[in-house]
Amino acid sequence: MKKLAYITIDDSDYADRFWEILTGTGLDPEEFEALEYFSYLPFFVLAGASVETHLHIHGDHFHFQGVTLSVPDELEEAFYDVLPQILQQLIDGEAPDDGEE
Repeated sequence: MKKLAYITIDDSDYADRFWEILTGTGLDPEEFEALEYFSYLPFFVLAGASVETHLHIHGDHFHFQGVTLSVPDELEEAFYDVLPQILQQLIDGEAPDDGEE
């Protein structure tokens, strides 16, 4: 498995290629609190990524630590091919209304 990112509060780590795609979109990286690009997880999954949640458990409650995004080695190129297309659909959906109905 190829690790794409580890997203945690105020201290995320992204693979360089993944980061370049994300920053090139113009999407708000902190739309969800202080977790960079966290709100876009469903789109990463649609592109083929898997999400592993990390929790610190204390008896009957837990604290969120972060998530790891990864993709099988053999699907890495497909992920990087599909992701920009999926994110573009998201960006197109956020385009300002030109006043036409």
